[in-house]
Amino acid sequence: MKQQHSKAETYERFHVLHRLLHIVIIVNFTLLAVTGFVLHFSGSGWARALVSLMGGAGAAGWLHRFCAVCLYTGILIHVSWLVYYKAVLKKNFSGPDSIMPGKKDLEDMVQNFRYVFNKGTPPLFDRYSYLQKVDYWAVMLGMQSMGVTGLLMWFPEFFTRFLPGHFINIAGHFHFHEAVLAVMYIGLVHMSDTHLVPDIFPMEKTIFTGKIERQRFVDDHPEEWKRRQAIKD
Repeated sequence: MKQQHSKAETYERFHVLHRLLHIVIIVNFTLLAVTGFVLHFSGSGWARALVSLMGGAGAAGWLHRFCAVCLYTGILIHVSWLVYYKAVLKKNFSGPDSIMPGKKDLEDMVQNFRYVFNKGTPPLFDRYSYLQKVDYWAVMLGMQSMGVTGLLMWFPEFFTRFLPGHFINIAGHFHFHEAVLAVMYIGLVHMSDTHLVPDIFPMEKTIFTGKIERQRFVDDHPEEWKRRQAIKD
């Protein structure tokens, strides 16, 4: 007799647009990191080998700039969606469903530290935890400075018409060190907090499927779950 396995009840968490944009960010961020570090360390043996595989420094530079355009296009699409969200759907940028940081996030962070040191109970997160908001704003704000410094390096002849030449060198330093910081943050903080959690390992699939299982919904986002159930009732 075959054992019957009931399919876990799931709820929609992410719209298809957000899932596609997340894939765009993953692919292009990875390629930007690889091509950027290869070009920066082009004097090293390992970098020369990778540059050769990419078809030379010119091809690696072209790929780097192409991925930058693709990534920033994704950001602009997301910003356009935010405008639609506010102007057409008449939604608020504040409130429990918002990605904007608020007082509750500070309270949740303090409560989480207390919990980690066995001084209290875990915080009850709403739609987004404070760490998820940090992830979001790290990308949104980091992209602006990376974009500006990248443009300065891409079009030095244009910008030095009205800026001192050393601004290009400064932009290069900022661009590289922020790239290092971004890779470290994604690798150490985002990956460990999102994918290396014991109950989720080896990968958090919600951002790819758009669905979250009922029990995870209740455990990870109890405040949002309560609101959804209140609306049903």
